[in-house]
Amino acid sequence: MKEIVDIMDDKTFVKVEQIDKGWSNDKKYYIETIDGRKLLLRVANISEYSRKKVEFELMQQVVTLGVAMSEPLDFGICHNGESVYSLFTWCDGEDAEVVIPHLSETEQYVLGVRSGEILREIHSIPAPKEQEEWSSSFNRKTNNKIEKYNACGISFDGDDKIISYIESNRHLLRGRPQCFQHGDYHTGNMVISSDNALSIIDFNRLDYGDPWEEFNRIVWSAASSYSDLVFRKFSHAIY
Repeated sequence: MKEIVDIMDDKTFVKVEQIDKGWSNDKKYYIETIDGRKLLLRVANISEYSRKKVEFELMQQVVTLGVAMSEPLDFGICHNGESVYSLFTWCDGEDAEVVIPHLSETEQYVLGVRSGEILREIHSIPAPKEQEEWSSSFNRKTNNKIEKYNACGISFDGDDKIISYIESNRHLLRGRPQCFQHGDYHTGNMVISSDNALSIIDFNRLDYGDPWEEFNRIVWSAASSYSDLVFRKFSHAIY
């Protein structure tokens, strides 16, 4: 594969498989090396160099906290200067969104608590002092979404109540603390090993902001868990 021919460790790669999962524009590869290591390689267009460098360096900070994650190993330019690459350790296991529906309620709860503990560690990294004030940045994002909703031509009953609620509570955003964010924290970006250890992957949406914003994906995690538990309880009630 031409994207990896000039990466530092490519002479030690004995197995390279492209990964098609995920929403990122990065090209991703699962790699095994001659000495038995398992790695994750991400390759992006060279136009992404600055953003990818920041991403890699911030992940280096996170790993020092002891977070179980894809650990950053190497970063550089490849493919004759056309691409930028990031090399990480591979997290063994299965996607949490696949595993969790088959676990007991207690097992799910334990993993949920662990995911919260990990998130608290991630959030211990403060935002830089020059970070834009939260109410300013989030209200701008809110304005953009409301404008797009009003322009889309589709509406639903009660939308005026939702927008009114947002407008009357914007003041609550003032003075909110900000910290490092994973940016896409949900079961689709978690891996569960064979012994139920939890690891975090895909930091490519990392950012700074109000720690509460990190929970905007929690409905996806709840849905993957709740639906199967309800089905099992319903089945038990019948049989």
